[in-house]
Amino acid sequence: MPQPVPCQLEASWQRSLNYGLQRDDDSQPWVASGQLNEARAENAWINRLAEPLLARLHPELASHPSIMVLSDASGLVLETHGNSDFLHKAQRYALSPGNLWGEHARGTNAIGTALALQQHCEVSGGEHYLSRNAGLFCSASPVFRPDGLMAGVLDLSTPAHAPRPDAAVIVQRAVCQIEHTWTTSAAGTQRWLLSLHQDPALLGTAGELLFIVEDNVLLGANRRAMEEFALLPAHFGHTAISTLLPQIALSGGTTRTLACNQRHYALRQTPPARRYPGRGIAPPQAEVDPLKAKALRILNAGIALCVTGETGCGKEHLSRELHAGSRWRTGPFVAINCAALPENLIESELFGYAPGAFTGASARGYSGKLCEANGGVLFLDEIGDMPLTLQTRLLRVLQEKKVTPLGASTSREVDFALICATHQDLEARVAAGAFREDLLYRIQEFHLRMPPLREWQNREAFIHKLWNELGAPQRRLTLSEAVVNELAARPWPGNVRQLLSQLRVLMALADDGAQITLADLPGQRAAAPEPTLTDERAIAEAQGNMSLAARKLGISRSTLYRRLEKRPTV
Repeated sequence: MPQPVPCQLEASWQRSLNYGLQRDDDSQPWVASGQLNEARAENAWINRLAEPLLARLHPELASHPSIMVLSDASGLVLETHGNSDFLHKAQRYALSPGNLWGEHARGTNAIGTALALQQHCEVSGGEHYLSRNAGLFCSASPVFRPDGLMAGVLDLSTPAHAPRPDAAVIVQRAVCQIEHTWTTSAAGTQRWLLSLHQDPALLGTAGELLFIVEDNVLLGANRRAMEEFALLPAHFGHTAISTLLPQIALSGGTTRTLACNQRHYALRQTPPARRYPGRGIAPPQAEVDPLKAKALRILNAGIALCVTGETGCGKEHLSRELHAGSRWRTGPFVAINCAALPENLIESELFGYAPGAFTGASARGYSGKLCEANGGVLFLDEIGDMPLTLQTRLLRVLQEKKVTPLGASTSREVDFALICATHQDLEARVAAGAFREDLLYRIQEFHLRMPPLREWQNREAFIHKLWNELGAPQRRLTLSEAVVNELAARPWPGNVRQLLSQLRVLMALADDGAQITLADLPGQRAAAPEPTLTDERAIAEAQGNMSLAARKLGISRSTLYRRLEKRPTV
C-alpha cells in the first residue's frame, strides 16, 4: 500500500486485490440509461425521503465545494446534488448518475466500502484503491430499510485538499432522519409505533429508537433500534415485542401511552388513519400469495426453486420474502447477478479460490459466494446468462453439496437452499445449446412463474398504493378515476418498475394540491398486438429478435421455434 490506511480499509484493499483490479485502471464502469431508469424506479425512497431532505441541505452544500451522492445497494449512483462548480469538476471522477461505485468496480472507496462494512466509512486521498480517485475525500453511510436490509448509501464528497470537517455529522444526521421517516411512514394504518429514548423530551425526534408492531409482533425498526437491541432482518415478523421489552406495559388502546423502564422512556402510539381516494389498498404481494405459500414449503424442504417472469415483476423481492419466512432465515441471503459480473469474475465469486491461485490473488484466498451461503439461501439472478463452463461446475456442486475453490485440491461441504431467477425462456436456451439441460432439471425442481402486472386482478388498488407510497398525501395530490382506469388498462411491458417510473414523472410535474387528469399523462396508450398477428409478421416487426417476436405473439420462444420447424420449406 502506498501509505498507511485505517484498519477497516486494509481488508477493503485486500478485497480490491482479490477482484483483480489494477491501481492504475482508468476505466469507469457504468450502466446504460435504461438500467439507470429501472434502478431509479426500484429505489423510490430517494425521491420520497432523501430528495426533500437534500433540498433543505442545499444552502449548506452549495457554500462549499462538496456534493451529496445517493446510490442503491449495489453502489450504482442514482442522484447527485450540491455545489454546481464542484458538480462539474466531479464529472472526471465519475460521480454522476449511472456510474458504479461498488468495491468490485472501483476498489476501496467510501460508497462501496460502506456497503461492504454496512457502516459509516471515510476514505481520503491516497486511501482510495484506484489512483484516479486520490483527489477525493468521501464520507458515506449506508441507509437501512425498516426491514433491516440495506437500501443504498448517502455519500458526501469533496476535494481531498479541502475536506469538510463536519462531513460525517452531515451524512449520519441525514441518514438518521431518512431512516426515522421511512420507519414512521411504513407503519401504515393497522400497526402501531413504539418509541424509546433515555430523554422523554426527545421522544418523537430522529434520535429515538423506533419499532413497528402489529399483534405484539415486531415487524420493523429504524437502525438505531436495530443496533441497540442487536436486531437482524430475520427477527422481524417472528419476535414478540413483549419478549424484547418485558418491563414496559404495552397494552392499551390506540391513544398515545407513555411508559418507562430502567433504561428508556417508551411512547406507544397509533398513526392517524390515512384516507386514500378511490378504493381500498391491496398489498403488492396479493397477486402472488397463493404461489408464495407453495414456494415456501418447497424452500423449507430444500428443493430448488426457479422463479421466472418478465423484467421488473419482483422476482428478487419475492425471493427475499421467501428467505425471511423460511427455516433458512437465520442464515444469510446471498445474491449474485450472473449477468452483471464479467465472465472472468463469476467463477471466483461463486467458487472462491485458494491462496495464490492466480496473479493478484489474496494470500489468504477467498471462500466464494457458495460457501458464504452455507446455512442460508443462494439467489442466482439471471441464471440464463451463466457461461456454459460454469454451468458444469455449478451442477456438480448442487449434486455433491461440495465446493472446490479455484486452485484448491480439497472440497468444503455446503448446505443451502437454491433460488434461481430469470426473465429468459430456459427451455429455448437449452434448445439453442446455451444452457445445460441437466442443470435446468436440477435448478427447476419447482417452477414459480411471477405474473406480469397486466395479469393482476386489482391493478387499480395497486396504483393507488404506489401513488401514496411516493408521498402523494403529503402534497395533496390525487389521481382522477379516468387516469387510474387508463393506467390500469395499459400493458406495462416494464411491469412494476415501469409503472412506478410513470407515477414518479406525474408527481414531479404536478403542482401541490392538484388532481392528475388524462391531459397530464405523457404519451399515448400502447396498442395491443393484433390478434391475427402471424409468426412471420411478428418476426419482421421484431427485426429478427425471436424473444421479442414470441412476446408479441403471447407464446414462449421455444414454441415459436417449434412452429417454424413444422412449416414446409420451399
